[in-house]
Amino acid sequence: MSLDDTVQDLADRLGTPLVVLDLDLKVAAYSMHDTPERRDRLARLLAGSQEPVTATLVRQHRLQAATAAVRIPADRQNGPRLVMPLRHQKQLFGYLYLVEDRPGIDIESDQGTAHLVEASGPEIGTLLALRLSDLRNTADRSRRLLAALVSESPTERQSAADALLRDGLIESTDHYSVLVYRSPDSSLAAATGLAVDATLDFTTRSTTVKIVGAVVGNEGIVLFPRPVNRTRLEKSLHRPGLEKVRAGVGSAKDSLTDAVESYREATIACRASALDPDRYGQRAFWEDLGLDRVLLRLPLETLTPRDLPDGVRRLLASPNAAELTATMEGFLECGGEIQGTAKRLNIHRSTLYHRLDRIREVTGSDISDGSTRLELHAGLRIARLAGMAPRD
Repeated sequence: MSLDDTVQDLADRLGTPLVVLDLDLKVAAYSMHDTPERRDRLARLLAGSQEPVTATLVRQHRLQAATAAVRIPADRQNGPRLVMPLRHQKQLFGYLYLVEDRPGIDIESDQGTAHLVEASGPEIGTLLALRLSDLRNTADRSRRLLAALVSESPTERQSAADALLRDGLIESTDHYSVLVYRSPDSSLAAATGLAVDATLDFTTRSTTVKIVGAVVGNEGIVLFPRPVNRTRLEKSLHRPGLEKVRAGVGSAKDSLTDAVESYREATIACRASALDPDRYGQRAFWEDLGLDRVLLRLPLETLTPRDLPDGVRRLLASPNAAELTATMEGFLECGGEIQGTAKRLNIHRSTLYHRLDRIREVTGSDISDGSTRLELHAGLRIARLAGMAPRD
């Protein structure tokens, strides 16, 4: 029998639902939850809002070393639990547990439940090991296919697209888009994989859409058979440990072989989020970048203040550079409209006039001239993306 069938068979014999967790305490299988209360408990488990077995409990009750079922007392969120470590060839692969809610059953004195769980533990452990092995093989294949799909080789891209569809890893549709995750430095590389897992997990729980994700090199890549949903992306990024991960989203393309273009857009959008988090936050969408689509293709890391227009360079070198730069950026982004700029900067109009006069003196420029404004706007934007503009 399969893992699911075996777990359900044991649950039927016990008269209570069962859940199987892997070593990361993620749900690997579960039996039918047949009452409103049990279904609600399962929903909270799958949503991550309730954890009957936590890493703290694993340590406190020494579950990793246990060879028999372990009883865990009730707490404020959960009733008493019975947890059985699952092994295959002496290697630990996860845990089987039940939350005791059967009328008249005292988990402390009920030996029959523990005996049945312990007797079924070896078989369930073997089936869990096989499932996790299959999942690892699928993950490895997904990684190889995604790497080929976004490669420079048209032949590799076509072959990968055919395999993804043939294996049912992604559905055939009219639009495909790519999400890219990156961590700011190598010490946080594990967070990139965590972001991919969070996206796969959230999408699986909240929709029936099939997506493919993997860490390829230093990037997390997730392929969607439709445009990426902004709200769902925000929710998946709210997981602990993902605070510093940056995300970029490409536009939807008409064919799977063209998803490489969405990937290239996503990498640029991800760079935008990393370089200007004040504007874009933790994630950026290609469709929102505007002129940054062009500017982010520049070798920003090699630019110095000497490469900027003279007026911009003088503004950045001024004593009140942070204040004056923010003022000029706000003024330009409001199209030179005084009232809107003052409101945006939360300052009085007379203060704004004073700062603009100071900017004219520092830059030696006529900021009412259209060409000068264009030069200042583009120059300041490049300085901001290159990390040369001071922050408030």
